[in-house]
Amino acid sequence: MKAQETYSDLEERELVVAAQGGDLAAFKEIYDRFRDRVYNLAYYSFGESLAAEDLLQIVFMKVHRALPTFRFESSLATWIYRIALNECLNQNRRRAAQHVPLEAILGSGDEIDARPTPDDKHMRNQRREIIRQAVMELSPKLRAVVVLKYLEGLSYEEVAAVLECAPGTVASRLNRALAQMEARLRPLRRLL
Repeated sequence: MKAQETYSDLEERELVVAAQGGDLAAFKEIYDRFRDRVYNLAYYSFGESLAAEDLLQIVFMKVHRALPTFRFESSLATWIYRIALNECLNQNRRRAAQHVPLEAILGSGDEIDARPTPDDKHMRNQRREIIRQAVMELSPKLRAVVVLKYLEGLSYEEVAAVLECAPGTVASRLNRALAQMEARLRPLRRLL
């Protein structure tokens, strides 16, 4: 499911109320709607599918436990993203090395050229590594904005709701992130 897809407020409310009342099918529907989004956020935070799968399970256990306290003060998506982002930040604090794969920023590149030459492949790998390093050097706050905006395709308002800040703060953080990445990559422009 894409971040741009939405469900009616009434449909979402009915689904949440049913899940709050113990309807397991309703909770499964919530899980099915949001699992890919949560997995993507986790994968781009850790760069490992096993870590992302573990975090996915942790997040939905927390969602299940906390769902009875959900008060419809935000959208369900925002609430779940907030839980996922908090858990990513908690896990990152516990991990020694943080890793975001370049594919999270640029895609694999293989979609563009179905038959890359070895030299092209080597250059793309070098480019990915350089950009991945630039992303990894960003603070977790700036990295989260880049992932939510460019990978998840959220609007400034949606990112702001997830991060619990103003849209202007999102724009400011995104501007800082891109400026920092540009400054780091400028000397390497000929390689990119």
